[in-house]
Amino acid sequence: MKIYGNENNVFILNEIGNRIKETRIAMSLKQRELAEMSGISYSTMQRIESGGNVSIEQLLNVLRSLSLLENIDYLIPEQEIFPSMIVNNVKKKKRVYNKGNKKETEWKWGDEE
Repeated sequence: MKIYGNENNVFILNEIGNRIKETRIAMSLKQRELAEMSGISYSTMQRIESGGNVSIEQLLNVLRSLSLLENIDYLIPEQEIFPSMIVNNVKKKKRVYNKGNKKETEWKWGDEE
């Protein structure tokens, strides 16, 4: 199934698990073989394919073993600097600053004290 972005996390985890399972089967690998190649336990491999929660590191290990890790670029593309940004002297942001914890005060007219 296609993921459009409005699905809940359970659905997405199940879909990722199914896609990993289908890829593993297409490569004629058993769960135990892929788990061993990925450096994870067999039970973790089962949990991934059933849509359970696992660490990002474990998921990355499986994707690497399936030669799918380069697809991360499609998931979270690197932010680019465009020529118009250079012309307008706009720099690529490195962090977001908090302006401080100013308490909101009641709004007043300029002539009120």
